[in-house]
Amino acid sequence: RFGKSIQNRCPGYFQEQVKKKFESTGGVYIEVPADYRASQYDHTCDDYIKKKLSDRMYCLSDGTLVQRDWYSSFLLYNIDYITMTIDKNRCKQSFAIQYAREKVLIERIKTNHIKVLNSGIKLV
Repeated sequence: RFGKSIQNRCPGYFQEQVKKKFESTGGVYIEVPADYRASQYDHTCDDYIKKKLSDRMYCLSDGTLVQRDWYSSFLLYNIDYITMTIDKNRCKQSFAIQYAREKVLIERIKTNHIKVLNSGIKLV
């Protein structure tokens, strides 16, 4: 997903090459609408909650702690290709499996002392 400012400045050739690469490898290239607010949606309460950009880790309404960028990508993964909105049912069905993978990844980052800038993951 390109941020709006990056997309506006992204050279057309580069964007076309990315699209071709996805499609040639069996992937799907989708430009998400600007009003797809992946970083603000909380699938546990089916509501949009404004967060500060500095909040890299945050709790969903059910108390689950998630890393902001991971959760945004999770919501982008759960797009309804027809309506171009977040598929709430798909989020509920796939969250437990994807969240378990996020926890494994964060544990690997901590165990191996991998510094991920601006992630909110503490290597204590």
